[in-house]
Amino acid sequence: MRFRAPKLGLSGATLACALLFAALAPQARAEETDPCFTGAGSIKDVLDACAAYIASGSTDNDRLIKAHSVRAMGLSATGDFDGAVAEMDAAAKLDATKPNIYFMRAAAYEAKKDYDKAIADMDEAIRLDATNGDYYLLRGIAYRDKGDLDRALVEMNEKVKLEPDVSLGYSKRADLYRLRKEYDLSLADYDQVIKREPDTAKGYVDRGWVYVLKGDLDKASADFNKALELHQNDPSALVGRGLVKSRKGKPTDGSADLALAQELEPGIFDQIKKLGVQ
Repeated sequence: MRFRAPKLGLSGATLACALLFAALAPQARAEETDPCFTGAGSIKDVLDACAAYIASGSTDNDRLIKAHSVRAMGLSATGDFDGAVAEMDAAAKLDATKPNIYFMRAAAYEAKKDYDKAIADMDEAIRLDATNGDYYLLRGIAYRDKGDLDRALVEMNEKVKLEPDVSLGYSKRADLYRLRKEYDLSLADYDQVIKREPDTAKGYVDRGWVYVLKGDLDKASADFNKALELHQNDPSALVGRGLVKSRKGKPTDGSADLALAQELEPGIFDQIKKLGVQ
């Protein structure tokens, strides 16, 4: 069994969890040396196996750190972020020089909305390794969620600078530009996302909503239609297409799309409102 990073959502907590999973992925691939990652079993089975290894009296700090890290990942997957922090506290006591320990603990703090502690851990991770773009990304997410959009932009810029070929940095910076109501800059970054992932619906959906915010309904419609070609019945794209139909024609023209989106994903309208769409 291999833990895989889940799809990244809109919230900082969701992204933090995804980054936590991604942080452990390289370790998880080395299954032959993993103390409790056997390739089978439920999350509870893995958590119990790691706890048993930790209690076994092993003096192999690298394997103990891996066991604590796997437990942190599993606990985060179940929503127990306090437990995840405790596991990474234990890992840090074993070796305080590994930047990934602070990164993983920061991801749990971010999910707990304890932004100052998340930032402090990312400061330490970056002090130990200033070349990892995800470290700046997570610190930027924490600053964003804390309300410091200017500092968040500095961090997002560094992510893009370090990893110019990776779409995630452009996507999250585009989200930030949208929050800052800098729509042209947001569109430019979503263009970069689509250039790198032309067959992925999300980039078109995200860009479509920025076009809605700018009032360019024709371009928004084209993006939502393209997204639905790539991912039939994507709820956000359906809401977008329905809204555009209603605004360009009769108020009821988009009713079918809107009703289907609500059926597929209850609460989707609240998610769209968080984008700034009225």
